[in-house]
Amino acid sequence: MYSRFLFIRFTISIIFVFVLIALPSAAQPPPRPDTPFIRMEEGILFQDDFQDGNADGWVLEPGWKVSSERGNYFLSGCRHSFTKPNASGWSDYTIEARFRMVKGSFNFNLRYNDNIGHIRYFLSFQSDSLVLRKQIISDFFVLSRSTVSLDPKRWYTIKADLKGNNIKIYLDDSLKIDYRDREIPILSGIFSFTTFDDSIINFDDIVVSGKYIVQRSRWVKTGGPSGGLGYDVRIHPLDKAVMFVTDTPSGVNKSYDGGNNWVQRNKGITCRTGPSGNGIPIFCLTIDPNNPDIVWAGTASMRGIYKSIDCGETWTKKDRGIVEWNEITFRNFGVCPGNSRIVFAGAEITTGIQGKEFDKAKGKIYKTEDGGENWRCVWEGGSLVRFILFDPANPDILYASTGIFDREAYNGAGSGVLKSTDGGNSWRQINNGLHNLFVGFLEMHPDDPQVIFAAAGNNTYRANSGVYKTTNGGRSWVQILKTELSHGEFEVCTVVTISPSNLKVIYAGGARAFYRSDDGGKSWKKLWRKAEYCWGPPGVRAGFPISAVVDPDDPMTVFVNNYGGGVFKSIDGCKNWIDCSAGYTGADLHDIAVSAHDPDMIYTIGRSGPFKSLNGGQKWTGLAFSPAVFPEWNAVSSNPQNPRELLISDEFDGSLLRSTDGGNSWKLVFQHPLARDDDLANRHGFKAITYAPSNSNVIYAGMRKGRRTITGSFHGGPSFGIYKSVDGGKSWKEKNKGLERYDKNINSIAVHPNNPDIVYAATWRDGIFKTDDGGESWKAINNGLLSLDVRSLAIDPSNPDVLYAGLGEGVGIFKTFNGGTLWEPINAGILVECPSYLQRVGQVQTGVSLEKPKRVIGVDYYSIPWTSIGSIVIDPVDTEILYAADLHLGIYLSTDGGVSWTPINVGLSTKA
Repeated sequence: MYSRFLFIRFTISIIFVFVLIALPSAAQPPPRPDTPFIRMEEGILFQDDFQDGNADGWVLEPGWKVSSERGNYFLSGCRHSFTKPNASGWSDYTIEARFRMVKGSFNFNLRYNDNIGHIRYFLSFQSDSLVLRKQIISDFFVLSRSTVSLDPKRWYTIKADLKGNNIKIYLDDSLKIDYRDREIPILSGIFSFTTFDDSIINFDDIVVSGKYIVQRSRWVKTGGPSGGLGYDVRIHPLDKAVMFVTDTPSGVNKSYDGGNNWVQRNKGITCRTGPSGNGIPIFCLTIDPNNPDIVWAGTASMRGIYKSIDCGETWTKKDRGIVEWNEITFRNFGVCPGNSRIVFAGAEITTGIQGKEFDKAKGKIYKTEDGGENWRCVWEGGSLVRFILFDPANPDILYASTGIFDREAYNGAGSGVLKSTDGGNSWRQINNGLHNLFVGFLEMHPDDPQVIFAAAGNNTYRANSGVYKTTNGGRSWVQILKTELSHGEFEVCTVVTISPSNLKVIYAGGARAFYRSDDGGKSWKKLWRKAEYCWGPPGVRAGFPISAVVDPDDPMTVFVNNYGGGVFKSIDGCKNWIDCSAGYTGADLHDIAVSAHDPDMIYTIGRSGPFKSLNGGQKWTGLAFSPAVFPEWNAVSSNPQNPRELLISDEFDGSLLRSTDGGNSWKLVFQHPLARDDDLANRHGFKAITYAPSNSNVIYAGMRKGRRTITGSFHGGPSFGIYKSVDGGKSWKEKNKGLERYDKNINSIAVHPNNPDIVYAATWRDGIFKTDDGGESWKAINNGLLSLDVRSLAIDPSNPDVLYAGLGEGVGIFKTFNGGTLWEPINAGILVECPSYLQRVGQVQTGVSLEKPKRVIGVDYYSIPWTSIGSIVIDPVDTEILYAADLHLGIYLSTDGGVSWTPINVGLSTKA
């Protein structure tokens, strides 16, 4: 039971969110040679005798300090507190230190890891005993003990020698403990000290020597395809070469050359989100019109208002008075003309209540009168607040728009446009003539503040979407552009903007098209790629335009930032577009296919569509040509014999598309009749597409419900299982015999390298299935698995009886040596989830009695993120070399067939 209990403690997962390329790098003990990926180095790892009178290289909790006695300085700890050196990544090492137990007891922590809870070996020191223990999260194990007699007035020397799974403990050069851990040893970590209540412990002359892991290569961000949750685009009012775009997860991005190149500017922005905690969740950004050196930025799904006084180079958090936490998203700032100390912030407050498709959001307006030092709420209501505009002729008059395309209103119908005539202290609705009250964009005429344009529409409330105009400060509105696609079907309008240099030129847009008026809104010209039902650069589905600005000197030059697309630029009045996102991306990518013949030929696919690179990821070309026009995507796979032959799949409509010319054209080869994008309960897509290595005419594809189901935030239920093609993807047949009583949500498929009839399928919550007859019948092969949520599979091309399975729910990587008859965990070096969390969600398939949830180091177990292994890759030349990635902790390397793992995350700015 002890070994099975430990198996639940060390895990991993893989999701591609950014495309990166690693330069050559090297290896993990014990004992393994250097490889091109990581190497072992040996020497002094840490040293301190405290004779300088300080502890600069330490993390000290209250109760620790440097003390002195007769001119000798040492580290002293008292009460229940903890200290550790600023270090990481040690492997085999020896630590020697002098200590004196003046009073009480202490723990000497060896190979200590605190990434997720406590994972450590530690020595418990009492006056009469020395006990070697092991802790994995909440479980404690006594490994060995020795009787001692410690004099509280005397200094002793303790030495711990850690080599692989062997631990030797010496007290004054006398060997007291010699223990070899054969039950999933802890192979790396650092040391630390813990003192207890009523204790006084002294330490001195600490020296650590031994091996440490060095990652030879760094991950290099290729830039990646355009994408992300783009939000605002802004042009500096005095220098149009300076621009800003915001995007989550990349944060604030600044250009110094008019948008040709961008660099991240997030110094001082401390908010982080996402599964690996690396995302920078900046949505809105506003440049102060009174002083462009002052810039405001607001966060998404996290409390955070940031202010810059050096034009976005550095930031300071300014959110005192904001009462929400992670339920708030800031949507816009309005700065008072002539008084930069008065600023309003429009916000969304999530309710967690599911509407027809989206969260039913409330809204708030916050106000500061001291430049952000303090904020107070001046309005709250049943719809989020998007824009806040001042009348420059009378700053007591303000307007606010409410609603956006992908949030529903808590009050149902929306709140439309609000107006204040007392400096923002009170607000009223001004919706006379507004027939859609989801107003995602508001633009005031530069010369006449009584004239305001509003872009309206919501994905679940499309009726009467379009552009509205008031000429009397909101007393009445007239619809001047109907974005009607056909009778009764409207396209949501998300932006409207006016050319500063030619006030008759107005632009408006939504996800499908842009519109231009050259006569102040009297008439409009529709500009789009009709074949793809969208606008944007060739091969790119631009997404929903959230913010648009026109060049101050050229009415034909327009910049647009997009929710799901990136920043695009037109120099001909929105007829044609170029990708203007060089230097940053927030693309959420789901799959990668690398050509077997040319490693520089790479295909990837994600929320922003399918893309191709011919130069190793340095430049990307969009492949979203009709009929590849779906809003969300799942998988891409290329024929191992012909890399120009591709299959891609969407996420919602159950479709497969095939290309024979490298993605320049597509043919829809399959669409499941019961999968429907417009029905949230029936969104399904092909998550796995796998060519048989020995016969590329044979292809297996597996369907699964959408991500919002798999991540647990929406509808569950069965999907449609496995389909097979024997003619290179031209036609498909269902192959689900043996799967009928299961949910048939397929995460991954692995095909035998020499026999296309032997196939393995990983499922969500039903485990692993195998067929020996080309899919005519399937059987479950789950013996040994600790969870049935299997996210990935990989088959050893040199020994097809060896397979690796990556699991969700925090139980790590499993390996079979016999074609799935028995699975064994192989998680040494990988941090996994605690079993109490698994028991809570009811997914542990084991007889082990798991204890109730507790609190560890102040963190409730339920808040500890579980891991999910979305991909495992086997080196085709040396199959002992494996790669895997953890949704929370990044990429791991094994050079011994999974016996042990080493993280290789240097340079990986986003580890999800």
